[in-house]
Parts: sequence; C-alpha cells; structure tokens
Amino acid sequence: MLSGLDAPTGGQAQSNPHPILIRLSDNSVLPNRFRGEYRECFVIAGGYGEISSERAMVRTASLSCVRDDGGVLEVKIEGNVMGEDGKYGIRGRLVTKQGQMLANALRAGIVGGIGQGFASANTTYSTSALGAVGTTSGSQALRAGVGSGIGRAMERLADYYIRLAENTFPVIEVDAGREVDVVITKGVRIDAPPVRARPTSTRATANEEPIDRYTRMASDEEE
Repeated sequence: MLSGLDAPTGGQAQSNPHPILIRLSDNSVLPNRFRGEYRECFVIAGGYGEISSERAMVRTASLSCVRDDGGVLEVKIEGNVMGEDGKYGIRGRLVTKQGQMLANALRAGIVGGIGQGFASANTTYSTSALGAVGTTSGSQALRAGVGSGIGRAMERLADYYIRLAENTFPVIEVDAGREVDVVITKGVRIDAPPVRARPTSTRATANEEPIDRYTRMASDEEE
C-alpha cells in the first residue's frame, strides 16, 4: 500500500469510498501455474470502514501499467483486497472522537444546571390567585440574571456538542506500507500485454517453478 486510509464508517461511506493506491510487488498468480506480468503496476481502489469487524473494506477500481515500449495500459477491474490474515478487508484501528464531544456536552449541561439553580435561589416565589409569581429585588436581581444567562448559554452549548457528536462518525485507520493481496473477482479482457511478447513460454511444467517475468526497472546503481 503506497497510501494509508482513514476509512469512514457512517454516512455515505459505502457509496463514496475513500481512494487508496496499491503497488503490485509481484506478478499475478493465475490458474494452472500461469503467471501474469503485472509487477510494478498500480491498482487504484476505494474503501470504507466497518465498525463490527474493525476493518477497512477495500474494492478495486482500475489497473494501470506502462509497457516496455512506453505504451500505457489502463483497465477497470472488479476485485477485493485481502489483509495479511487472508480475510476480506484490512484490519485497522478504530478511532472515534464522539466520547470527547459527549463529555463536553455533559460539562456544559452541568454548568448550565448550576446556573439555573443559582437563578432560582435568588428568586422569591409567591402563590396567588393568578398562580406562582417570581420576584427579585436589589442584588438578587443581578445574581439571578447572571445565573439565568449562564444556564441558557450552557444549554445551547450542550445542544451544539450533541449535534456535533451525531454528525461525527468513527473511522478505521490503516497505515501505508501494509502488504495486502488483490483478488480479482470478475474476469476482464486486456487487449495488449503490459510488456513486449517474448518467445519463452509462461507456463511451467510440473517440476519447474512458475516463471517470474516482469518489466525491468532501473535501480539506483544503474542510474
């Protein structure tokens, strides 16, 4: 994996996955001991998070290669990405900030309640035929006003933190540099090979290892 991923777990995560870039470090493994020459090609994929399994579910989008003659090959592919444990998806870290927001809402609610209690303590209530009437006088009016103002402000602040927590979704963090397997789930026709054709057969016999041919890349020493 050349890029990491913060896979969202809520909202429209599945319909709008976050992009990820994967470099193929080895040729593809095909049935009957065939190998496909796609080493060093790039795979563009997209992923979303799943809270229940704490994994980033990644699906492939396209395969990009450059041939020996400089020609560019790009084709859409359908497939999945398997983690190091051989299971669908890449295990990551579940990160959520909702707890801090809810804690802030709790603090704001407590301060708001204290303010409302301070306002009530400095208000004198009397009962008449018209109902209960609250009156304040002198310094009590100032203290009651301060307490009431703090209470209403903290109540609005608590509502803000609650709405913020509702719109914040946990993410699954996946670091770059992880080794994963790209599994193609639907066959695709590639009109041109990623490298020039060579006379050597790409099929190995029962006593031979699969032939591993790939596009030659210039090393630092050669440069």
